[in-house]
Amino acid sequence: MQNGFTSYIVRYDGSGAPALAEHTFPLHPSQPASPTLPEGKTFLVSGFSSLINNTLAPLSPTLQLNGDLGTFSSPQLATIAQAELKRLTRPGFRRFIKEKNPKVVVIGEASADIHRFIDTYGGVLEIEPLLVRGSDPTITTAEEINIHDDHNGLRLDFLTRVPVDLSRCTYCGSCGPICPEQCIDEHLFLDLGRCSFCKECVRICPQKAIDLYGIEKQTIHTPALLLLTDVDSEFIGRGDNIFQEDEISRLFASIYDCRIDETIACDNTICQYIGRLDQGCELCLNTCTHAAIQKDEEGIHVDQERCVECGDCVALCPTGALQSLRFTDAHFIEYFQDIPLKPGSTVVVGREELLHAFWWLNRDRTFTDTFFLEHPCVEGFHSMHMLFLLALGAGRVLLVGDHEDTGKELHRQIQQVNTVVGDLFPGPPIVSSDPGTLPSLLGATAPSPCPDSYSNFSFTNRREKLASVLAFFMEQNESLDQYTGEVFSEFGTILCDQQRCSSCLACVGECRIQSLIADSNRFALLQTPILCTQCGACISLCPEQALTLRPGLIMNKDFFAPQLLSQADPMQCKRCGKIFGTRQSFERVMHVLKQKQPELSLDLFSYCEDCRILQMIEVTKA
Repeated sequence: MQNGFTSYIVRYDGSGAPALAEHTFPLHPSQPASPTLPEGKTFLVSGFSSLINNTLAPLSPTLQLNGDLGTFSSPQLATIAQAELKRLTRPGFRRFIKEKNPKVVVIGEASADIHRFIDTYGGVLEIEPLLVRGSDPTITTAEEINIHDDHNGLRLDFLTRVPVDLSRCTYCGSCGPICPEQCIDEHLFLDLGRCSFCKECVRICPQKAIDLYGIEKQTIHTPALLLLTDVDSEFIGRGDNIFQEDEISRLFASIYDCRIDETIACDNTICQYIGRLDQGCELCLNTCTHAAIQKDEEGIHVDQERCVECGDCVALCPTGALQSLRFTDAHFIEYFQDIPLKPGSTVVVGREELLHAFWWLNRDRTFTDTFFLEHPCVEGFHSMHMLFLLALGAGRVLLVGDHEDTGKELHRQIQQVNTVVGDLFPGPPIVSSDPGTLPSLLGATAPSPCPDSYSNFSFTNRREKLASVLAFFMEQNESLDQYTGEVFSEFGTILCDQQRCSSCLACVGECRIQSLIADSNRFALLQTPILCTQCGACISLCPEQALTLRPGLIMNKDFFAPQLLSQADPMQCKRCGKIFGTRQSFERVMHVLKQKQPELSLDLFSYCEDCRILQMIEVTKA
């Protein structure tokens, strides 16, 4: 039976270097504790955020789990603490408060319904009412409404009838008594629904202030639009900022101040979507069900308000352009450089709340050769992360999540890893679990099949690290084969028709992951297949239609090394011998010019830029 809560803290008491120590304090189930820590500077405290707050130091569930449930020695636990301290104090993502606007345009067909809505919600919402049928002295009647997106809101353009020009009217009162329908009231509201258009008011007005056909164009900017039940929503349209009356709760959820964490970001320098051409990889756009991934001429962007951090876009991004800033790929690789993983260890990765539940039920147990890692976005795990852990010597990686909520892309990544290296392990090396089944899984042993451990902790991008780890497994076992199908659709080679290729290298300029490169010394186009994401940008850009894709992962050395796709003959200047292009490009351009201007002399184009000028001068003098 445990009394109180024992936390592992990294602190400095002034006598030497910061040290790891244990500190026990009481917990109360009604509220998180604000523990009184020992004197000295505290750098890190282990525990769970639902139990402890106000420590004025980073809180590490990972350290708590490994200290209580693991079998690490004190020096090993101190190493884990140092890795956690570095991870949790590293600058991460931007956080800010976004002020919301309670203004809403309410559209209805009956003025009574609009007045009812104003009476109910007018004290909470800033309501701008619009009628689309009939008239009301206090509500604008709108015709020909057009709705446009406007930054984070909407812009409404519409026409409204303005029969009385108040800037001209002197309130002489002549129009009221003469109107046979008495449709002009004391507030100068002219009810066109009752008006017979006899124009007596127009005739008698000395200021010419009445025009029964007067129309004015108006514009309203609003963060939200609400349609009452009598309005045809198909007539207005649909969108994130357009609400039905039965969605009033969703409207209220959108109008209050909220904290925005910019945790998912896209690095467009390695993203294979080419914004200005609208070509290339769109995997993230197609998988996001929250419309949080957006594109423009600059590339891919993440709408942080819509993003729910489901992790699908992060898990499927083949280049690693999309990252969870809570724990990036680069930081993940660096983190494990000093973590004491024994060969055959089990690595358990899960969100804090799930690992907290597991700890609660198993805090009196220990699990040999097991490392627990609290990860804020397990659903964003890519095959690179899993293979990297296995290459370090892990026998299994258990990904803890709610089976119903686990990201759909995560399952594909697990299948990919288990297909490629699963035969090397006694059981599936990557397993998706939940807190309830985790103890039984931890009871089994899973030795690592790799006689050597992976020791490359350098990092450029996700794809290059994945290539490095796959090459490591290929060296460990030569029986690995070729893998095709949807699970491996982001791997493949590029085929080039050398008869068509003019060596223009347009494809190289947009291969940001550098699967395609140019060898300027040999005038050659090279491709490293393992780096290719099969995005198709090069296919779209090739003016000669010389390239085709062949998807599939091939575990042999050629797939991991640059392969020659095409090689061009150099074009040398007739005068100085300088190489200024390729003969294929030269002949193609000359063919086009000859067709357009048959009388044009093409001899000058056989010279480089400098010699061309000299040749023109000499021809002119002659």
